[in-house]
Amino acid sequence: MMIDGIVLDDDFVRTDGYWPAHRSNSQFASNGALLVELATMQAGEPITLNSGDHWIRKSKVDELLAHIRQGLDSFTITLPDGSSHSAMWDYSNQPLAAEPLNRETYPNANSWLVNVQLKFIKL
Repeated sequence: MMIDGIVLDDDFVRTDGYWPAHRSNSQFASNGALLVELATMQAGEPITLNSGDHWIRKSKVDELLAHIRQGLDSFTITLPDGSSHSAMWDYSNQPLAAEPLNRETYPNANSWLVNVQLKFIKL
């Protein structure tokens, strides 16, 4: 798995559910008729990846945080299944969350983290 050149293990699992390819908007006209607009979604599919029980080092999380702070509006991600997508970090919903494996007073780059969750928006 790769995020804009940052290599991660393929142990991440995609955890988002079904994303409908179509959206509709309905309203009533002034004469009482129902107006329905149906559109095919062109972008915006959420991609949520979770490490589950797989551990990654804090140094890798720090690398991902540095990438998030760049504020890029688009980059390429390659998912564990080998598919590549143009995406951006989901800044509206905490793009990265990580829980430490062990509580450490002074975590360093070699500290292990577990339950790392990454959130993207497919463009």
